[in-house]
Parts: sequence; structure tokens; C-alpha cells
Amino acid sequence: MRRILVLSPCDVFPPVHGSSTAIYHTLQFLAERNQVSALLARLYSQGGQIDLDGPNLTIHYCRRSSLDRLGYKGLFFNPLYYQAALQMAREFQPDVIQAELLWTAPAALWLRHNIGRPVVLMQENVEYQKFVRFGLTSPFLKVVRWLEGWACRSADRVVALSEVDRDFMIQLYGVPPERFALIPHGVDPELFDHRPEGAAAARQALGVEAGTPLLTFVGKLDYLPNARAVACIAERIAPAVWQRHPEARFVIVGQGVEAVAEYRRDGLLFTGFVDARAGARPNLSDYLSASDVVLVPLDSGSGTRLKIVEAAANARPVVSTRIGAEGQSFVDGQEILLTDEADQAFVDATLRLLDDPALGERLGRAARSRVLAEYSWRSQVSKMERIYSELVPARPLSGALPVEDAGN
Repeated sequence: MRRILVLSPCDVFPPVHGSSTAIYHTLQFLAERNQVSALLARLYSQGGQIDLDGPNLTIHYCRRSSLDRLGYKGLFFNPLYYQAALQMAREFQPDVIQAELLWTAPAALWLRHNIGRPVVLMQENVEYQKFVRFGLTSPFLKVVRWLEGWACRSADRVVALSEVDRDFMIQLYGVPPERFALIPHGVDPELFDHRPEGAAAARQALGVEAGTPLLTFVGKLDYLPNARAVACIAERIAPAVWQRHPEARFVIVGQGVEAVAEYRRDGLLFTGFVDARAGARPNLSDYLSASDVVLVPLDSGSGTRLKIVEAAANARPVVSTRIGAEGQSFVDGQEILLTDEADQAFVDATLRLLDDPALGERLGRAARSRVLAEYSWRSQVSKMERIYSELVPARPLSGALPVEDAGN
């Protein structure tokens, strides 16, 4: 059993986007065989209750700061976060410091300087590449490139979510290939599983009758790639689908609706925030279960798109751009339908699934089989533990940690 100090740049109770979902499940499954202490910032907080418990997990919150208004960037300069991390490290005496996302890397590497423990950097995105794809050209882009290169070269191990991301960082930042590990984001296949009763609950909440075609997009809507995807659905995909299926309904699942409010119209439904956890009804899995097709018309971004893995776990057919499924192993035509862009070919693939439900069922079943083989969170955490074993020996089993909310 090892002691893992996890630094998170955001709240994860409840998880509201891909990053917080990944951190939530990392904590959940790491604590099965390790002692875990986590420091969470209150960014993107919904004020939810801590619902992970067990003898090996403690959760601490950094105090709020005026720097929170800067988002993730504010963690670079927030002395409260550094102070809280150092206090936790001195009391907890971790074997490994795990930095979730680039934004916690400076604090993690500063801790290594103070307590001499190795740092594992979880690179969910290649941040520089992501911002370039956004079309940003501000001086901040140069800062991100410098910081990301420094963090990747300085960490003892860097976890990339895909070969594409890993190869980009090796080439751009000169990081030795042996320093990388490949661990894509996963899913809990027991939570994300197609359930007819969940599908019925979601359709009832939406006011959409059984048998009405339902096409779904999932994402945090004030995140630029997701906002662009919603615009694409509203302006191009939905009107084309309605020409053949005027009864079809599109549902946009995720918080941040105000960022895309201009796209509200008949036949395009917005849920707002939907809890992904088991206790909520209807939860995210229920909305996916209710879907006839899941759409991923992304034109930018980075990392592993959890929305595809979650839809696949629910055995739902997915139509995605290639950049939307970048770095994933789903096979085009057998487990997913891919197009180069969100263009007429994307619309044609969507209509093909609406017109041939049996094809969608075959793709969905095959995709779930892929998830069970490659994308479960428990197997992904086992890969993380192999990294820890390379860096430090395991401690003998000892007294467990109490669960507490140390937030103020």
C-alpha cells in the first residue's frame, strides 16, 4: 500500500466535466489499494456533498481566493494552494505526488523540492496544442508552451492519454519517450450500462415519447470546443436531419447553457447540469441510454473524450469527427462511425443510423465490448499503480486514514 497525494485544480463533488469526472474516479479506485489524500480547489464547484468514503481516502479543500476568478491559471499564483499542499504533504508523508492537469504541476514540483518525493503528471490535454486549435494567438500561448514543456521535462513520469498526445509532447518539448506512460481515461462499466428503466426516466424528464428519435450531445457548454459543437448541431446537423425526420429531437446535456443560449429552438432541448453519479435520477447514463445516436461533432480539443467512452459503455452508437475520437481505439464502421469533419458526411452517417437501428445496435454492442476490454477505470488505475511501483516500493499495510472534509 502506498500513500498518494493527489493535487486537483477543481472540485469533483459532483463531477461536472471530463477532467473532474476523471479525477473523481481516480480517487475512487486508487483508494481501494492505496492511502490517498487529495487537495481540491473549489473551481467549478457545484457545492455537492462528498460521496466517496472509505478508510483510505481523505479530501481537503483549499480556501477560496480572489485568484479563483482566473480559473485554472490562478493556481499558478495562489499562495493558499501551495501552503495547503505543503501542510498536507508534511502531515501525510506521501510516497508519490500526483498532479492532475498541467495547472497543478508547479505546486507538485515545488513539493518535490521540499519533501523529495517523485511527481507523476497527469496530462489530460496537451494544453498548448489545445489552445492552438482554438485559434488563440495571445502572449499567454507562449507562457503555456514554456510552462508545459518545463513541467513535462521536470516530472518523474508523465501520463498521456493517447499516442497522439505523447508523440506531440516528445517532439515539441524534447521529453524522453521512456518518461511517458499511456493511460487513457476510463469509465465505470457498472455505472454506465444501458438500462431501459433509466432510458424511460430520461425521456419522461425531457418530455420525449418512446419511439421518437433522440440524438444526444454531452459536454460542458462553456468550454469552447463543446460550444462550437452545439452551434454545428443547431445550424447544420439538426436542420438536415429534420428534413427526413421532422419528429426527431436533439438533447444537449451539460452545464453552461447560458454560453449557447442563442441556439435554443424547437426540437433542441437543453438539460443543464446532469449528475453522472449512481444516486441521481435521471443521471448521465440514463440520458445516454435514452439516445438513439450520440453525436460528437468536435473540431478541436485534446485528450480522451470521455463522452465517447461513456456512450460506448452504454452501448449507444456514436457518430464522431476524427478529431473528436482522436487517440481512441474504436474501429470505424465496426464500433463507431467517423467522418473527417462535421459536414454532409457526418449528417449522412447520422441518418444512416436513424434509418437502420440494427446497425446502431451492432455498433453499440461492439463498442461496449471494447470498453470492457480497454477502458474500465479499475484497469486504468492498475496501470497507474505500476508507475508508482517503478518509482517507490510499497509500504506494508498500516493504520487507515479517516475520511474528512477539510474544506473551509
